[in-house]
Amino acid sequence: LQNLGDQTVSVDLLDGLQNILPAGTPLVAQNNASNLVDAYKWSELDEQTGLATYSLYSGISDRAEPSESLRANTVFCLGLEVQRTLLSSLQISPFRAGKEVQQEVHRRGIRGAYIVNTSLELNSQMSQQWQIVADIEKTQGQVVELHRQLDDPAKVAAAINDSVDQGSDELARIMACGDGFQLTNEENVTAHHYANVLFNILRGGVFDDQYTVSSRDFVASVNLFNRDVYERNTNIFDSLPNKLQFRELLSIVSQQGDAQLERLCFEYLPITFGRRHGDPSRPWNHFAIRLRDGLGNRLLSYQGNWRDIFQNWEALVFSYPEFVENVIAKFVNASTMDGYNPYRITKEGIDWEVEEHDNPWSYIGYWGDHQIIYLQKLLELSRQFHPTLLADLLRRPIFSYANVPYRIKPFDSLLKNPKQTIDYDHALEAIIEQRVADLGADGKLILDTAGEVYLVTLFEKLLVPLLSKLSNFVIDGGIWLNTQRPEWNDANNALVGQGLSMVTLNYMRRYVRSLGELLAAETDSVELSSEVSQWLLETASALSKIRPLLGGNPISPADRYSSLRNLGQAASNYRETVYEQGRFSGKVEQPLEAVLIMLDDALAAIDHSIGTNQRDDDLYNAYNLMNRRPTSMSVESLYPMLEGQVAALSAGTITPEKAIALIETLFESDIYRPDQQSFMLYPDRELPGFLDKNQVPAADVEAIPLLQEMLAEGDARILLQDIDGCYRFNASFANVDDLNTQLSALSSQYGDELEAAREPLQALYEKVFNHRSFTGRSGGMFGFEGLGCIYWHMVSKLLLAVQENYYSA
Repeated sequence: LQNLGDQTVSVDLLDGLQNILPAGTPLVAQNNASNLVDAYKWSELDEQTGLATYSLYSGISDRAEPSESLRANTVFCLGLEVQRTLLSSLQISPFRAGKEVQQEVHRRGIRGAYIVNTSLELNSQMSQQWQIVADIEKTQGQVVELHRQLDDPAKVAAAINDSVDQGSDELARIMACGDGFQLTNEENVTAHHYANVLFNILRGGVFDDQYTVSSRDFVASVNLFNRDVYERNTNIFDSLPNKLQFRELLSIVSQQGDAQLERLCFEYLPITFGRRHGDPSRPWNHFAIRLRDGLGNRLLSYQGNWRDIFQNWEALVFSYPEFVENVIAKFVNASTMDGYNPYRITKEGIDWEVEEHDNPWSYIGYWGDHQIIYLQKLLELSRQFHPTLLADLLRRPIFSYANVPYRIKPFDSLLKNPKQTIDYDHALEAIIEQRVADLGADGKLILDTAGEVYLVTLFEKLLVPLLSKLSNFVIDGGIWLNTQRPEWNDANNALVGQGLSMVTLNYMRRYVRSLGELLAAETDSVELSSEVSQWLLETASALSKIRPLLGGNPISPADRYSSLRNLGQAASNYRETVYEQGRFSGKVEQPLEAVLIMLDDALAAIDHSIGTNQRDDDLYNAYNLMNRRPTSMSVESLYPMLEGQVAALSAGTITPEKAIALIETLFESDIYRPDQQSFMLYPDRELPGFLDKNQVPAADVEAIPLLQEMLAEGDARILLQDIDGCYRFNASFANVDDLNTQLSALSSQYGDELEAAREPLQALYEKVFNHRSFTGRSGGMFGFEGLGCIYWHMVSKLLLAVQENYYSA
């Protein structure tokens, strides 16, 4: 700035963007070989309009074939009468040194930039405004059109302002559809609610046009899922108006007598503005919200991890209750014969994970966390808005099973290695792929002997997930987490195998009681698949043997193991049968009395376990660890977590007085952060410094002769002694698996002596690092779900749980 008196200031400035990527830059190449990407970069400036284009001069490829790159990212500036434009950062330092810059019209092989240089003179109270506008992936035709538009910069600026205003208005309408606008006397509460609704809609989408649906989109969905159903109903489709109310569409479909068409209609969800899952608060999540298809038509689409998208839809259907049963249908139709849900739900069907051995983020398994409570909340909303509709649906066979090529191992294998419990059935995957090619997306469902989708009642679909959870019920401990995927991906992902979830058990309590209430008015028997009926009876028998053991105190370790074996073996027998058959053998009528007795016994066992998991500080355990011996099983508690208190408050077992006591205790606990007036996921804790970790007690080293021998020989492949005399495990060991790998490599050298030392060394490693109590990334990071952190999602669940108890009181 140079003062030219009191009234005028002269400004010489640079403003703009650096490191502008060309269109079509592969993300992997940019992340791993950005220097190589630079070598392909081509930046040009049209001096007449100030429009710059950034492209790859050719596609990045190692193949001996041409690869044209015919799209460009564009940048231009509006609002400056005179400007010089730079296409690189090379002249920034000379500018800072006071030297004059020269306009750049072409740069290649270096990082692109768009930097404008101008000189302004501003009188007192004057302002000068300009804008730099960037857009991506433009074709040559679109660039030519933009050149022409920039002949009238004022018109372009007005169009941009109109577009921003229109987008803001459309977003406001979307937010209003989710009841995002509320006004309270506490501004932070209003802002918190708006943020929650925004995050929710950004993940799960919103219904496109209230309850009006597009017949074109519905018919296209039917064709995508099942070409046979589509072809036999073309006459009906041709007679549909372009737009109609969903209830009208459902009525028309119901009159056709085609159960498969009715199934597809019942799970149809006209949602838009949805995107692939990824928490908006995490900067590494990449996503796009697609609003138009390739032809420019308005696009209805959604996709997301099932465990996230259904909790988003739970909030959404509170604003759109006429679609709540559709979401229930989508949920249960995606559940498998063994009682779990696949990884991803999309408008095009279901999806599951396939292990990629060169990708550390790739794995297979069922994400079982919160499955019960998500479904339960949806059922409650249905009963709230449509009190009799669930009862009408209980006996209607218009629901399906997903056919995921995962095979949970037999019960004894689960006990032997609870971290490796699922096999991937490649042969079944090939069969499914062929069915999808022949039929459509319904090829991923269980089919009957006639090649049609196998249909069952809503009651069966509600029963099977409960039976699957009960098969892993450890009395006094919780639900055994043994399907390889974590209970919480980022928070407790290391608990798989030895972890027990009291969170799930608390929510099961609410589910079991609600299911009993739903069946209370029923009198006739219910139709079940034969194998499900047998599983029910064997589970009921196992629970009946547990009932006499329940009292005020925990049951014995031997009884705990015996009860788990009975429950687990019932499920194992069932899985073995349906896996081998690939389908169900038929249906039987099941007297309702057996179901009600089973639910009553389950409720008693769950209430007993919740009672034994109230801590001395009046908080409730969230997760436990199981310690198994050959014929017994003990339970070890972990530290308290916010999630456990939310689940306990949601279970329906706590009186209003006890709820108040729990909430007050929570404010006094180490979970509360007074400086933020909010709650962390778990208590922060003192951690050892870098050199304080990995210290092996000398007495333990002396107790293992192999270590003494190796140290005497200077062999540090297992243990070393630092210059201060402290013993430490090999720094290359990340966990006990690495220790075992090294021991196996040394077995030929040390023979029987090594085998004798293997178990003591494993125990010593665990003593030093206590990995058994490691709950995952949450124990070793300090952001997002890490130590000392507040997670907005769980705090919102706490607010909701407290509100539920308030209204209950």
